[in-house]
Amino acid sequence: MRGGGKILILLGLVLGMITAGGTFMLLSQTPNEPPPTRPVVVVQQPISQRSEIAPDAVAIKNLPVDALPGTGTFESLERVIGKLALIPIYPGQIVLEQMIISKESADKSRSNASYLVPEGKVAVAFQLTDLTGIAGALQTGDVVDILLTLNPGSIPATTRPGTTAAPVGTEGLAVSQLMLQNIPILQLGAWQVTDKNAPPAAWVTFALNRQDALALKSAREQGVIEFALRPATKDKDVEFKTEAVTLQYLNRRFNFNLLPASSR
Repeated sequence: MRGGGKILILLGLVLGMITAGGTFMLLSQTPNEPPPTRPVVVVQQPISQRSEIAPDAVAIKNLPVDALPGTGTFESLERVIGKLALIPIYPGQIVLEQMIISKESADKSRSNASYLVPEGKVAVAFQLTDLTGIAGALQTGDVVDILLTLNPGSIPATTRPGTTAAPVGTEGLAVSQLMLQNIPILQLGAWQVTDKNAPPAAWVTFALNRQDALALKSAREQGVIEFALRPATKDKDVEFKTEAVTLQYLNRRFNFNLLPASSR
């Protein structure tokens, strides 16, 4: 056999081996196995705070085990339906043990409200108007900032004998400031409603630490309070530093040239 024929034969053998090897590799490869999953209870419809979980509000979904919390999940709807939601729960969230409470196991001598107050906080009620209620925008579970305006000139002077309450500098003028920030609304409206056709009571209940509860009480009795609704965005928990707004601040920022009535 001539040299050219030998070369062709060798090339054919090499190509055959490559083809066979490639075929073997393709046959030996298997698709990646899907990650292991586990059934968990997931919310389908929004569940408001302190409401009973309805059957159509939750469903079972098989989710990857690696994406699930280590403990606290539920694998059956029966363990969740009919329970009381301690916090607002939104579609797509996995129901966890700390989110719900069994009404049957609750202490019957206490109200449901007492189980919703976070540890270290107290519940404080505040009467709403159309203005403080942000034109009806507030809902249970919202977070607000509390704004306070104090007008010392309208507060009766209480001075000790032999002293005077003469204002110094900006003292005695009205001032507005961001008083408390990131305050959760525990409940909007009355906690107990006997008449289902009655309009909702104009009350809001906040969860505050004890010192802030005292400050809110004092501010309510001595000043004018309004609320600012926080957005449901990533910065909803950010604490902001603000400058107190006085007549001098307004003059400086907006180019007014106003004087307090007492100095005219």
